[in-house]
Amino acid sequence: MKRKYIIILSVLFTVFVGFLCIPVPRFETSFSTVVTDANRNLLGARVADDGQWRFPATNCYSEKYLRCVLEYEDKYFFLHPGFNPVSFVDAAVDNIKAGRVLRGGSTITMQVVRLSRNGKPRTFKEKIIEVILAMRLEMRHSKKEIFDLYAAHAPFGGNVVGIDAAAWRYFNTTPDRLTWSEAATLAVLPNSPSLVNPSKGRDELKRKRDALLTSLCKSKSYLPEKFKKETFDEEDFELSLLENIPPKPYDLPTLAFHFVCETEKNHKGENTVSSINYEIQAKVNEIAKKHYNTNSANGIENIGVYIIDFQEQKTIAYIGNHLGAKDAAMVDMIKAQRSTGSILKPFLYAACLDAGLLLPTMILPDVPINLSGYTPQNYTGEYSGAVPADIALQKSLNTPFVHLLRQYSVPKFHHLLKEIGLSGIVFEPDHYGYSLILGGAEASLFDIVNAYGSMAKKLYSDSIDVPFSKTSIALTFEAMCGLNRPNDQSGWRYFASSKKIAWKTGTSFGFKDAWAVGITNRYVVGVWCGNADGEGRPGLTGSSVAAPVLFDVVNILNDGVSAIENIDENEEMSVEVCAESGMPKSQYCTETMTIKMPKTEIMTGVCPYHKKVFLDKTHQYQVFPDCYNIDNEDFEIYYSLSPVMEWFYRKTNPLYRSLPPVMPGCNTEKQESVMSFIYPEESATLIIPKGIKGDRQSIIFEIAHRNPKKRVYWTLNEKSLGVTSNIHQMPINSEPGSYVLRCVDEDGNEISRNITIK
Repeated sequence: MKRKYIIILSVLFTVFVGFLCIPVPRFETSFSTVVTDANRNLLGARVADDGQWRFPATNCYSEKYLRCVLEYEDKYFFLHPGFNPVSFVDAAVDNIKAGRVLRGGSTITMQVVRLSRNGKPRTFKEKIIEVILAMRLEMRHSKKEIFDLYAAHAPFGGNVVGIDAAAWRYFNTTPDRLTWSEAATLAVLPNSPSLVNPSKGRDELKRKRDALLTSLCKSKSYLPEKFKKETFDEEDFELSLLENIPPKPYDLPTLAFHFVCETEKNHKGENTVSSINYEIQAKVNEIAKKHYNTNSANGIENIGVYIIDFQEQKTIAYIGNHLGAKDAAMVDMIKAQRSTGSILKPFLYAACLDAGLLLPTMILPDVPINLSGYTPQNYTGEYSGAVPADIALQKSLNTPFVHLLRQYSVPKFHHLLKEIGLSGIVFEPDHYGYSLILGGAEASLFDIVNAYGSMAKKLYSDSIDVPFSKTSIALTFEAMCGLNRPNDQSGWRYFASSKKIAWKTGTSFGFKDAWAVGITNRYVVGVWCGNADGEGRPGLTGSSVAAPVLFDVVNILNDGVSAIENIDENEEMSVEVCAESGMPKSQYCTETMTIKMPKTEIMTGVCPYHKKVFLDKTHQYQVFPDCYNIDNEDFEIYYSLSPVMEWFYRKTNPLYRSLPPVMPGCNTEKQESVMSFIYPEESATLIIPKGIKGDRQSIIFEIAHRNPKKRVYWTLNEKSLGVTSNIHQMPINSEPGSYVLRCVDEDGNEISRNITIK
């Protein structure tokens, strides 16, 4: 007898062990990529690999939904071990009476098993397998976990799977915000998912929903106490019956389409809670749409808007493109590498301040320049001769910044741009040359905004490692606050509510890219406008196209720039400078002012433009010790620019005093101080251009003379080219070779250049 019990126990133990060895049902399915804001507002989603809208389970559904499902599917879910014999008997009786299959008697646990087995035939054998696997599932998971699996994988019609996707698709909400009526509708759908068809099943769906709501009033479902927080009273019942059945599934939002696509690269199939601000994102979408409607009339199809909160180092809004664009709407222009135009100038400005090569008010040459065939020009084609550095930044003048880059050096600036994170800088410095500051390189809106964000963050935190001092950043942003705003913003200073921002625009060569970046106390806003295929359009400039978008966006942020007060005194110093040149004062500077600078060694030297000039007794001529008996009291202090700078400067500065002429017979001054070449540079190699018909064109040489009325005689290898007066320009068209270009004025002053023509 004892042996018999041992055998029975052994068999039972073997069966039990074998039962435990049965693998627990698992779901091997792909999920949609879902992105929400911090408040779980849906920003957008990408369909799963199998074409289903199956959101990653949040397991965050309302008690209403749980109670509705239990009432409709499995009243004793919390009591049975995975299957319910009573339900089987009841189902069999109902089916026999109806003469057809009405119910299957499956529990929620068994339905989870069936869903995990993905379409197995509904046979008696399969039902037995489901019962066994259901019991195995109950041993491994809690009731709440099993219900979570059901909620995440139940079919809701069409290609909608799971309560998270269903709540959004049918009611544009989250599962925890469902009403009783909505919860009842979703509870009955997995049993008859075809009822979501708006043309066929709405009446039947409403009938089933209402029947479930009626049943809830006298519910016999067993619920643990922790799931009895929600009440369903007569008023709830009456109001629920009045709610409409959804006419059709909602389109999932595409509020941040390109951001979702970008997120999917690293978080595919995940539910990502982003830092995007839902309200700001929606408003910026409207702004982008408004400007697209205007810009598309000029053939400008694409736009990118990127906003970061640099204080928190997070993305606030991300418009990779306007989805209504006729061309390339799917291209993310925030990540696209585009020609930078002038958007990098503030970086060079700050770097030169830190290097001691620049003071904010220091004048820079603003004259035509030729660097081994590279001839950058100002956007307007006009030159001021000399311009303060901060004004050059505000007006985005090209030639002063090429001058700065020569001082700073291309390799150093190239290294700096890579250091601040511009990933589009992929070639060696020689590839870019001086065009590096004017759009010869490429960068993405993403990198540019984050680079400016790092600069701004440095003002508030020492934890950010950027190659600029706080003082140079503050001075750069201060200069950027002085830019003239677009026409519709021209009166901003007269409104108390207007916010001051630091901003900069950029326009690439050929009007292909329009940039604008703005910095406030908390945000950096970046805007790019243009065509993804690189087609240029007339009028496509940063100031006329991108800047209006920028200021519309800044207006909704309601944030501006205030004075920076937390700069350590050890990081800055005061410098007394010449009021006219902005350079450290010399002994001849009569008017001075004090400015702030980064604490560094100033490399500019003192002001060279204020000079002590000796005059004859009549004060009509300059004189020199070797040709005139100088009286130390006969002198004046002149603010004197170089001949080239002066030639352009006095066009817009009528009060500028040129140096008096040298007394006849006293021509011992340096010739360069009387006249100077504008073009060409010394040792320049020049290429004669060809016309449409292949004929050789002329090159125009030009000089500046302190007294334009003086006659200037031009020779090329001692062969006369002609004489000029007032406008000193000379066209040449010579054969290839090496030449000496010489200019002699009527007073005998002479300058020359060695050139090579190819």
